[in-house]
Amino acid sequence: MTREEQLADAFVGLADTLADGFDPVILLDRLAGHCVGIVGADTVSVMMATVRGDLRTMSVSARSNSAEPVQTQTREGPGRDCYRTRLPVDAAHLAGLDGRWPRFTAQAQEAGYGSAHALPLRVNDQTIGSVSLLLTAPDGLLPGDLRMAQALADVAAVALVHWSPAPARPVDILTHVQAAVAAKAAVEMAQGMLAEHGRLDPVHAMEALLAYSGLNGNRLTSTAQALVRRTLAPAVVLAALV
Repeated sequence: MTREEQLADAFVGLADTLADGFDPVILLDRLAGHCVGIVGADTVSVMMATVRGDLRTMSVSARSNSAEPVQTQTREGPGRDCYRTRLPVDAAHLAGLDGRWPRFTAQAQEAGYGSAHALPLRVNDQTIGSVSLLLTAPDGLLPGDLRMAQALADVAAVALVHWSPAPARPVDILTHVQAAVAAKAAVEMAQGMLAEHGRLDPVHAMEALLAYSGLNGNRLTSTAQALVRRTLAPAVVLAALV
């Protein structure tokens, strides 16, 4: 497929989440994956605001050694600044920063990254989070690639709050944002339950969640919530991997 065809498929895939099968966790995973596969970032993390104004990491499409700089951005880094200012943040040369984000910069460079960007995740005039893009090469992404990433983020944000022709009220947006954060928490809890019960690593635990949900026509978050509420046994879900 050409890049243009990939981009078209990406927009369709993000818009499809407006259907009855909408799942906010899958939506944000798709967004992060597209920013890696199409835009060209090496690691992408999506963060959203909690009701207390903190940032929570919702999705990561990343290399294995990126955990520290990704998580640090909930407190310090381009992703945090982007959410706070509601503006894109560019750090084309991490090596040349003068103490702006000391902890994040040190962790990112140690993990092999040379540049970073952050884009607002927004609906209308309201910023609900940010999308961080890390690259191993210095200089960062080209302006056209950043515009493409912002367009993908904008479509995902619209899908996230079930956009309608009528203007959404701020309370509606906040309600959907917090529902997405709660869904992510349920998935993480269910993933941990499966990992402990089946003595699996987190990746294979997520594969079991996805496999069971797909086989039974359930949304990922519905399966996770059933596990957390103890109405679904871990052994039943793990059987989907066999």
